[in-house]
Amino acid sequence: MAEEKKKKSNIDIPPKSPWRRIMPMVIVFALVAVVLPEWVSHYWVNSISSVVCLTMTAATVALLYGQLGMVSLAQFALAGVGGWVCLRFLHGFDIPFEIGVLLGGLIAGVFGLLLGLPALRMRGLYLALLTLLVAAAFQVIVNVISFPDGGPGFTGKVETGARVLIGRPWLAQSDAAYFRYLMVWLILVMGFLEWQRASKSGRAWALIRKSEAAATAAGVSVVGYKARAFFMGGVAAGLAGGLLAGLNGQLEYSGFHVSQSILLFALVVVGGAYNWLGAVAAGLLIRALPALLNGHGVDGNLANVFFGFATLVSLIQGRKGIVGQLADFFKFVRMSRIVEGTIIWFAIAGLFGLVYMYLDKTSFGGAFFTALVALLFRVAIPGVAWLLLGFFGKPIQDRAEDVEAYLSLRLAQLMAKIGLIPDHRLIKRGLNWWFNGFFIAWVVWGVFEVEFAYGLALVWGAMSLKIISEKLLYPAVLPLRNAIDKKFPKPLAAYR
Repeated sequence: MAEEKKKKSNIDIPPKSPWRRIMPMVIVFALVAVVLPEWVSHYWVNSISSVVCLTMTAATVALLYGQLGMVSLAQFALAGVGGWVCLRFLHGFDIPFEIGVLLGGLIAGVFGLLLGLPALRMRGLYLALLTLLVAAAFQVIVNVISFPDGGPGFTGKVETGARVLIGRPWLAQSDAAYFRYLMVWLILVMGFLEWQRASKSGRAWALIRKSEAAATAAGVSVVGYKARAFFMGGVAAGLAGGLLAGLNGQLEYSGFHVSQSILLFALVVVGGAYNWLGAVAAGLLIRALPALLNGHGVDGNLANVFFGFATLVSLIQGRKGIVGQLADFFKFVRMSRIVEGTIIWFAIAGLFGLVYMYLDKTSFGGAFFTALVALLFRVAIPGVAWLLLGFFGKPIQDRAEDVEAYLSLRLAQLMAKIGLIPDHRLIKRGLNWWFNGFFIAWVVWGVFEVEFAYGLALVWGAMSLKIISEKLLYPAVLPLRNAIDKKFPKPLAAYR
């Protein structure tokens, strides 16, 4: 009896094993590596490949800020250092691509360690200004000497003649193969960082972030663990720079402007610095969103307007970021809903994939992915309008919530009078459907080249079919749902 009570009290405790902590990340990245090149065009394979490299760099920002509270604006510059060293070794010596990438990462790690030395005595605004100056210094230096491109001398710059591009690894010559090659590196790098966060290092970093005096009193080496974090962040950023160089065979100095370092940090805050998905969100925002705008014939620089707005909303709503807010929502999702939703979602997405492939409107994968995103957004973003209202302040947001609740209540009473099943969140659901439909249809128009009307029909059709299936299957699945919830009530309730 005591053992059963102890087991029941530990149901919602997060996984203790670091491997069990990183396993979901490994599974997600592996699935993306397998299926994404088969679904999207070569343009988007290259765009997402650069997203992978930037995700690795964003993960280093999240490591320093999320674990230690250190604001480093030089991580993008460290990626440039790794790329420069990788290019120089590959052009100057006949070595394998992987060796060049590793050398670039190690030397960038040394620079990161040197950068972290001032962090032993300063933090906050002063550390941010110092690292910003380092990023600006790297921009000036690389503008003068540029990146190596097969020329003579230490800089390896070609003064006259054609530039020489480095070759990709022999097993990753095509764009799709190189994307999968990058995903392997992403799994290794982010898996290692997440492993550190879930182990002794992560606990030490958390204690240092809370209080350096308390950490010292507990026997934690503040100097050692800070230095370790800056070194690991430099290595990971340097690896990302070398892999980015391999994507196009070269690097351009214009791509490492100091503003990119500031933007990267801001988007990590927007995405969420306390979860590995936050780095993925930052990488997608900084590269995929401008690429999507360019695909629609819109200047990609307009994404900066959205970035500024998103940063303000993120700071107003709390510093957990997009991923943190979604994680808070899913903490209350029961296991039965996860199992049921997974089965039904994949069935609905597969059905629409077959229909749209038969109608020759898009590929099976494109329609399948779109339907899955629509169903996810239906659950994950139930109140996006209220989230955006947070930009104008909490009082206005609360007042809007009160007005919506009043109108929804009156509408539900009217529905009950005429014999319909009342829905007390009808207005909020309607706004959510409107946003999801138009936003996702616009995205798939650019990514999968699906006509906007067909994309809208796909999104709204998938969401409607999910509601119909819930109504029809509810009596049959209720006993099974109760049995699952009795054993696994809320598996994500205490996950960090």
